Amino acid sequence: MLPAPIPNNESERIASLRRMLILSTPDEEAIDRVTRTAQRLFNTPIALLSLIDSQRQWFKSCIGLPVRETGRDVSFCGHAIMDDALFVVEDATADPRFADNPLVTGDPHVIFYAGRPLHNADGHRIGTLCIIDHQPRPFSDKDRDALNDLGYWMETVFANRELSEAEKAMLEELDEARRTSLLDPMLNIWNRGAAMQMLDREVQRAFRNKGPLSLLMVDIDHFKAINDNLGHPAGDAVLIEFAKRMRSLTRAYDVIGRYGGDEFMIILPETDASAALPLAQRLLKAITLAPFIAGEEAINVTASLGLATSHYPDETLEMTTLIERADQALLAAKRAGRNQVMLYTAPPGAA
Repeated sequence: MLPAPIPNNESERIASLRRMLILSTPDEEAIDRVTRTAQRLFNTPIALLSLIDSQRQWFKSCIGLPVRETGRDVSFCGHAIMDDALFVVEDATADPRFADNPLVTGDPHVIFYAGRPLHNADGHRIGTLCIIDHQPRPFSDKDRDALNDLGYWMETVFANRELSEAEKAMLEELDEARRTSLLDPMLNIWNRGAAMQMLDREVQRAFRNKGPLSLLMVDIDHFKAINDNLGHPAGDAVLIEFAKRMRSLTRAYDVIGRYGGDEFMIILPETDASAALPLAQRLLKAITLAPFIAGEEAINVTASLGLATSHYPDETLEMTTLIERADQALLAAKRAGRNQVMLYTAPPGAA
């Protein structure tokens, strides 16, 4: 096996990659959209956005793999970033550089590989958009042109990537290992602790800027029944698809966190109730529009959503009060029959 080589400008490349605040971060819909398109276009079992860190390749977008990273030394993408040209291996078992590579001889059985090196705004090759198959396959000039076009699209996404102010501030403070500890390992969204930290930051920012902030609490209806009747693997599949549908409807700078087993928190910065309520209703429609697929099962899923808003100077809420109000609205949605959105309203006579 030929280990992945190291570029001559490695220290500058790594520093530039880390300034992007993209390593060990949640999935992002704009990036996943490109990877999904690559997977559908080429009909491969695996499609990835692989970022080459100092000792690992980490998959910012991952279709068809159960892991989010592998060692850099065995990576195909580590070879691909050595040049601007597409890196194509049509049959790794016949290529002396890769025939005995553990990613070829064992899981995930990388036999065909095509990777398009990706540049960031500084001009560094920071990773690849790649497609992988478990069997040899040819890759025509038209195929190369298509993958190259998708690579340009991904680079445009990098250039226009948005983070909320709270998310950016937190990412700047944390190294990659600490960020990883704040991600939900199955859903690759922020866990409860991270979401609470970002909500606290957004509450403080709303106070400083005298602007609105909305919080949406989302709970899958009758999720226990899915686990009990169909098993936990089906429940996991529902959770994964549920997180994807939330990402597809929310904005790049909104923050999604897993608040509990089947409960989620969506932080909507600079958003008042008049804008947050239609977004919540679109989200509910996306959840119920088509069944969730788990293995051979088609599962109809609904959700209850509770919305609360704070707007300085009319009313500036503490973080705990904002959460309590969103939870009360969520409970009201459940009591009213579930599968709906409720906006918190103060009880009669409340100060």
